Amino acid sequence: MGVVFGDIMTQEQKNIIVVSDLHIGDGGPRDNFAADGKENQFSLFLDYVQQQQAELFILGDLFEFWQSNIGRTLVRRMPLLDRLARMQAVYVVGNHDADLEDLIGTGFLAHPFFERMSRPFTRQIGGRTFCFMHGHEVDPFNRDGTPRWGRIMAILCGIIEDRKGSPLLSAGGFTEKSLLSVSRTFMWLWNNSVNWFEKGRPDEPYHSVAESLTPAQEPSRVKGILSLYQKDRRQKGYDVLVAGHTHRVGRVGDWYANSGCWVGLRNHFLTITPGGDIHIGEWKNGRPALCEQASAGMQ
Repeated sequence: MGVVFGDIMTQEQKNIIVVSDLHIGDGGPRDNFAADGKENQFSLFLDYVQQQQAELFILGDLFEFWQSNIGRTLVRRMPLLDRLARMQAVYVVGNHDADLEDLIGTGFLAHPFFERMSRPFTRQIGGRTFCFMHGHEVDPFNRDGTPRWGRIMAILCGIIEDRKGSPLLSAGGFTEKSLLSVSRTFMWLWNNSVNWFEKGRPDEPYHSVAESLTPAQEPSRVKGILSLYQKDRRQKGYDVLVAGHTHRVGRVGDWYANSGCWVGLRNHFLTITPGGDIHIGEWKNGRPALCEQASAGMQ
């Protein structure tokens, strides 16, 4: 399952603040994080985390490598990485930054931030076992880091954003979300063409476009992902799963909490107390606000 960070005293005395899915890019026209004032808001959010003297867990998709140059992104974001390293933030790799997964524990990336880069791990909190992961790890179409339709679609949207010069639409909102239906139509046509060529090969499985997209790209997949999470929890014997990946903040019962995302119009996070209570928050206009949704599968 991975390593457990922090000593017993730290675990008992500090809140844990969890974020995920920032999708930080290289500052160019494809970078949602560079638009709509998110860089400044996240800086203020980090001020808040430090004021709370809380631990910070970043559960995947910190970076957006599906749409940006890896080297350029890391250099552009070096001041942020410096700050996160000083805060001893724990970073779990997601599917959009899966290019870094094979470098975990190798020392190949010399920056101190990456010393605390991890795969999923568990921690005992309030008498229960919490598992922290991004969430793609149980998704058979996204867990191995192999580029699939989700990544291809993100690249297609990025090309449009290049031409526009911004990920923001003039009417409001973000280009990538608005292009989902168009991209799905394109992928459906391509998918059927591939399957037509494979008619004579019974050993080839049917290529499903929807299954190879992430839950954030294909919302109908969320319920299926929740079923996979529940199955993983039962098989591995932990009590609570904390994840991102779906971009849908909220909770399901007492066994699952999702930290939402920092793309789109709202910025969410979780606070986990030393007793194991989970509170859902929204970072809004430079300050935290309670945002207690009933179900992460319904948002």
